[in-house]
Amino acid sequence: MRDFPFAVRAGLAPLGLLMVTGLTPAAAAQAAAPASLSTLARLLLGTVDGRSTGMSGVTRLTGGVASSDAELNTACQELTRAGPFTLDAATRLEGCSVSPGKRVQFRLSLVGVDATREGTVAFMASARPVLERGICRNPDVPVLGQLGITLNYRYAGIGNRPLGEVTITPDRCSAK
Repeated sequence: MRDFPFAVRAGLAPLGLLMVTGLTPAAAAQAAAPASLSTLARLLLGTVDGRSTGMSGVTRLTGGVASSDAELNTACQELTRAGPFTLDAATRLEGCSVSPGKRVQFRLSLVGVDATREGTVAFMASARPVLERGICRNPDVPVLGQLGITLNYRYAGIGNRPLGEVTITPDRCSAK
């Protein structure tokens, strides 16, 4: 814990620690999202900030892989242009991108976290199972999995140094 900024020690925590405690990040990201974001962009944002959108926008993903990739790519471009989004005192969504095969990659920054500091990367690795469970608690995520969508959350610290990642494959949340 000593590797996280003062905000964490004071009880304000990054996304992962909020999920550990079962709390969802504040609605700050959704509240700060421009009204012009498409329903699919809001759905993707909801998978990061822990808020279910009631599957708004999911019908745009029921076509084939190519059309779904195109729809996801458009939504990620919207999020990236509109962002970054502050999720809590230490976590920021910088943007997302799409790889072929319905794979969405979210870029998250943990503000003030030094990846080179002893124990930080190990802590993030040990938190991975808890993060996965927290992500799977969002009722939108298993439905996205049923549509064959893989969600990848990449965390970076100071200087964009990698801290770790969590990948939710299409079948990951079905057993939760």
